[in-house]
Parts: sequence; C-alpha cells; structure tokens
Amino acid sequence: MVKIKRGFEIIKKNGLAYLAIPAFEDTGMVKHCFTSRIGGVSQGIYNSLNTSDDKEDPIENVHRNLELVCEAIGVNYRNLVFSDQTHEDNIRAVTKADLGKGITIPNDITHTDGLMTNIPGIPLITFYADCVPLFFLDKENRAIAVVHSGWKGTVLKIGAKTIRKMMKVYGTNPENCLIGIGPSIEMDCFEVGPEVAEQFIESFGNRPQIIKPLENGKYVVDLWAANKLMLMELGVPEDNITISGFCTKCSEEYFFSYRRDKGRTGSMSAIMELK
Repeated sequence: MVKIKRGFEIIKKNGLAYLAIPAFEDTGMVKHCFTSRIGGVSQGIYNSLNTSDDKEDPIENVHRNLELVCEAIGVNYRNLVFSDQTHEDNIRAVTKADLGKGITIPNDITHTDGLMTNIPGIPLITFYADCVPLFFLDKENRAIAVVHSGWKGTVLKIGAKTIRKMMKVYGTNPENCLIGIGPSIEMDCFEVGPEVAEQFIESFGNRPQIIKPLENGKYVVDLWAANKLMLMELGVPEDNITISGFCTKCSEEYFFSYRRDKGRTGSMSAIMELK
C-alpha cells in the first residue's frame, strides 16, 4: 500500500467552501485553493460553484464564481491564466505577458495541461471533475506549478515531466519541492477496461499499488499512487507529498464528478499564485 499523508483542509469563507494544503500555507509563499461546488451562483447541474467556461453554464455565472473564489483567497481574478487542457503532457512557463489569458484576453496557450511560473502575482488555474490536480511548490527557488493529470496525463507522467521542466528552467531540486495531490477519483471508483490497463502497465509496470484486476475482467487504477510514486522516483521526499484523500465521485456534496454525473456536470479549479 502507498502511504497517504492526508492534509488538505476544507475552509469555509464568504459562503464558499474550498480546500487548501496546510504545508503550502505554512510557507507563507503562495495563495492557493482547490474549489468545491459550494457557494457559487450557477444553477441546475452546475449548482453552484462551476468554474469552467467549457460548459453550457452562462459565462457571466462562471466569471462571477471565479471572482468569488479569487476574492476569498486574495488574488485578482482578471489576472487568471487559463490552461487549454487536452489530456497531453505539455507544460507552459507563464510570464507577465500571459496575464488574463482566458479571462480578459484571448488565450493562445493551447494543448497545455500544466502551468508553471516563478513570477509573483500571476494566478494559475486548471480545471477538474475527476482528474488529478497536482500542486507544486519549490520552496528554495520560489517557483510553482499547477498541473491537470487525468489518466492519460498520468500514463504520460506529466507530473514527472513538470519536475524535470522546473529543474531545467528554475533550477529546482526535487528534495525542496512540496506536492499536493488534490481531490479526484479514487482507486475503488476508477474502473477501466483492459485497453486502458495495458497503458498503465506499459508506463508503470504491473504494480499492485497502482493497478489491480477485478473478477469481471476489468481493472481498478490508483491515480494518486501513480502520481506519488513517479514523483518520489525523481527524488521528492515522501513526507513532502500530501494527498487530499477526497474522492470526487464519492463526495457529491462537495464535488462535481464527470463519471458519477455521466458528463453533465460542472468543474472545480486548482488556483495558485506566488506572493
């Protein structure tokens, strides 16, 4: 079994509920959160804090929801930099020239599932409804990243690729990195067919911590363990990795879930900014 350091806490503020990582908070270096579905203005299947504009939810509702979240954590929502998530393994180094892309100006950040920066005052945002949110904080070089790692991104090891890119661009030492693995679908709820299982076995080997066969011919996959193990193999200390322990599919009160809601649902967000 992979050790789970459970450490995300639910914070309730201004009618919102969102999650934060105490280990990140303790550094005093970042403003960050993972949103829940509680406290927004959206209606129906998007009730109520949908933060993705890639839905049928009116854009004014989405922008108001983002504004509410950003007010709660103290960032300027007009400066948000959006990813264009396509389940690939590309990571963008964000600069001040990217401020507001996707929220106030057109977004040319395409085919990108990870955002990173070492510049204060740039809020990065990625979107989720079962996929794994990864938070990265290099305490020594003051650099951050938020990364969308769905099953395809996990097979491609986008988390490990992010560390390598931070090493190259910012001089990051994995031993100095804090990692948060946020709310997402847990192993018992993530049943896949042989064609997906084969990709995990090819990428990670046939590890029982990551993939287990079922009697029905299918498999269950532990995305939390897969992401944790790939980061540890690059030198991130196990004690530096916090797994939220929240399953998005199980926790309907708090989270949207693509699989539970059969695709008709909203999205949560991971937001982080260097102070």
